[in-house]
Amino acid sequence: MNETSLNLADELLVRDQLVQQLSEELYQLMVQHPELFVRFYQARKAEAANAEALKLLQAQVQQVEAQIAAYQQQILAYQQQIQSREAEMNTLKVQVMELSDRNQMLERVIQEMPEVYRQKFSERLGQVKLRIESLEKENAQLRAELRNLQTLLAAQARQQQQGFPSLQPARVGLIPSFNT
Repeated sequence: MNETSLNLADELLVRDQLVQQLSEELYQLMVQHPELFVRFYQARKAEAANAEALKLLQAQVQQVEAQIAAYQQQILAYQQQIQSREAEMNTLKVQVMELSDRNQMLERVIQEMPEVYRQKFSERLGQVKLRIESLEKENAQLRAELRNLQTLLAAQARQQQQGFPSLQPARVGLIPSFNT
């Protein structure tokens, strides 16, 4: 251990001597060339100012980076909104196409409706015409029977006025028949 201590003491002594020597040389240099020390001092001052400016610039860079990150998040949010709206637009386009097809089908049905109603009306009108014809035939038959009855009654009344015995008409033929 002694040897280590001796080596350390020797190294310290050498170091102290070097520091002393450098100090003396620095003093002599300062006395001989004071402008170098002024420039050195100014350079140190400028270095400190530059370090302060560098800190400010680094702070500004951090602020800009934070703004860029915020803008990137906004851009991502807008892109997601755009994708969502595009998906919604595609869905709406499909719905519009389906509704357009349905609308065209309904327009065709509406255009065909008058013909369908004409056909239905013709069918019902045909039934009504048949019923009217049937009723007209029955009416004509009833009028014919009524005229026959009136003729018989008139003939009977003349016979009674002239004193002839009355003829009883056959009741079976006089009963009107209603064909429905």
